[in-house]
Amino acid sequence: MKTPYQNLLVISIFLATCIMVFVHKFLFPLYDTMPKKKEMKFLGDFEQSLCTTNLKPVQVPLFWKHHCPKDGIVTVAQGGRLGNQMWEYASTWAVARRTGLEPYVPRCIRKVLDEVFEDLSIPPLGYVSHCPAKWDTFIRSPEFWSYTNQSILLPRFAVLPDLVLSWADDIRHEFRFKRRLVEASQRVLETANHLLNSTALVYVGIHVRRTDYRDYLWRTHGMLLAGEDFFIEAMNYFRKKFRGNVAFLVVSDDPGWCRRNLLKSHSDVFVVSKGGVTSPGQDLAVMAACNHSIIDYGTFGVWGAILASGETILYNVTKHSSIRVSELLPNWHIMN
Repeated sequence: MKTPYQNLLVISIFLATCIMVFVHKFLFPLYDTMPKKKEMKFLGDFEQSLCTTNLKPVQVPLFWKHHCPKDGIVTVAQGGRLGNQMWEYASTWAVARRTGLEPYVPRCIRKVLDEVFEDLSIPPLGYVSHCPAKWDTFIRSPEFWSYTNQSILLPRFAVLPDLVLSWADDIRHEFRFKRRLVEASQRVLETANHLLNSTALVYVGIHVRRTDYRDYLWRTHGMLLAGEDFFIEAMNYFRKKFRGNVAFLVVSDDPGWCRRNLLKSHSDVFVVSKGGVTSPGQDLAVMAACNHSIIDYGTFGVWGAILASGETILYNVTKHSSIRVSELLPNWHIMN
């Protein structure tokens, strides 16, 4: 007869085994971007492994039904939200341009970006789903690419600013907003112009990220969120530079905090974001329509400033990819 201690030990071992099975079966695959060779025969099998959501059948245009890459391809796994997936797309685009390989992105990434941008040039990987997958030619990093018939799979959250920003103007042209977003952003600018009764306003887009970044920033960098002092100092810099003839358009995941802390009786500050009403694409289009930028952290704000193509004041987050971007682009300044 087993003692209570022995029974408890058996139960503990059973529960630990269940947890291990669950982790290996359901969680580990989320981080594995390379399917087992025996499971993959075609690129279509590969595409699903790169996405975090299930893919629906795709209607392939006639040209692609008869096309398969002659050499290697460049593709990427899906991770993150709009800003991250813009980097994943842009990194694929830049690696393909540098190597001459054919670029493809999973349909899950194209679906997100197609809601925001017009006529993206990289085709979905699903268009060549019928093509054989040569798994022995895939490498995970462009640093190891050495011959034309070798494919490159970029990881989730791929960020390659050195390569992408060597063609900064071209990538801005690649990310052209849909007309409805352009028109919506212009209405925002016109409203600010009307309220300030000015004919020559300088627009400064501000990105404030707070809700989901608090724990991440502390865990990865040991830092607190940017406080109101950073934003006010940056705004005062532009107020002085343009002699007060400036409008600040604030986009944020926490518009309430922005209204409480950034307005400060100033009539030149407009909180554009409305929780549950404005979309990330619309907020990004507003930032891109501005002349200059103030950003704290996160890929969304970085892309807003890149697309605006003006002077940018950046919060100092050590070893963040945004710091590398500031080293590559002119008129980007770090402010603590």
